[in-house]
Amino acid sequence: MLTSKTITVVVLAAALTISGCTKPEEPDHFRYTVNDYPLGQGFIHNYGLPEDGTGYNFDVTLYSQGASYNRDLHEFQGSGHVVYFQMYSASATELSAGTYQFSAGDSKSPGTFDVANFGMNLDFADDTGTLVHAVSGVVEVSGTGADMVFDFECQTDTGEKVTGHFSGWISVYDMRTVKK
Repeated sequence: MLTSKTITVVVLAAALTISGCTKPEEPDHFRYTVNDYPLGQGFIHNYGLPEDGTGYNFDVTLYSQGASYNRDLHEFQGSGHVVYFQMYSASATELSAGTYQFSAGDSKSPGTFDVANFGMNLDFADDTGTLVHAVSGVVEVSGTGADMVFDFECQTDTGEKVTGHFSGWISVYDMRTVKK
């Protein structure tokens, strides 16, 4: 017969074993070729329904510490790394959770994105650094409200892979009255 002390030890041992096997949270970053570039913050601009589209335009920008975005001037300052996606959602009010496929051209359909830019070691004052563009890929969007998760895998026109993950609070700005 098991005693309460024995049961407590077994339960504690099981809990420690299970908690020791959890997968660590992936850092907020993107990887281009063999290098990792950290990401620390982001924002989304909701531009609404474009005249020639069926999906609502949400521009997602993720960037590292060292870079800052001046909303009044609509430009970056400082230096760092930046990821940008022009995405199209089925919802007028939020970037819907789901899988977004790269779609070159003018489809602008819900569940697609048509621009993906990845900037490394950008110095905005000197206009230097490396910028690559995707020609195919997938972005997984999850989360609720402004607490968003982005997991992405894209390919550049030279065949290089760009993968990444970002999880965190993101400011969302209504830009529907602003011409893009």
